[in-house]
Amino acid sequence: MLYAIRNEQGQITSLSTHPVGNSTIADITDPEVIIFLSNSNEACDPQELLEQSDINVSRIIEDLIDLLVSKNTILFTDLPEAAQQKLLTRKLARSAYDKGSDKPMMENFILTDDDTL
Repeated sequence: MLYAIRNEQGQITSLSTHPVGNSTIADITDPEVIIFLSNSNEACDPQELLEQSDINVSRIIEDLIDLLVSKNTILFTDLPEAAQQKLLTRKLARSAYDKGSDKPMMENFILTDDDTL
């Protein structure tokens, strides 16, 4: 079950899976809940919310893999070859994007000049 915690104006300020203080039962399909979860001022259905968040989650996963590799928790070559290829393709695209923008270049690449395959 989902519980909404609201401020004095009645706006959702947080969501919980357990009742907290003066929380009220909330429904994931409630437009107010969807607006809160989407970090925007637009209501959308749960499917749209998932599709929008997929992009952000994929970036998080890429960064997590980079972190695990940099800490030698996993080896890049431990990943399935298809995953390696997809990650390298995205890494190349992100690098090209970073070079073409004013953003600082990423310093932690999965492969560097001194890495061997």
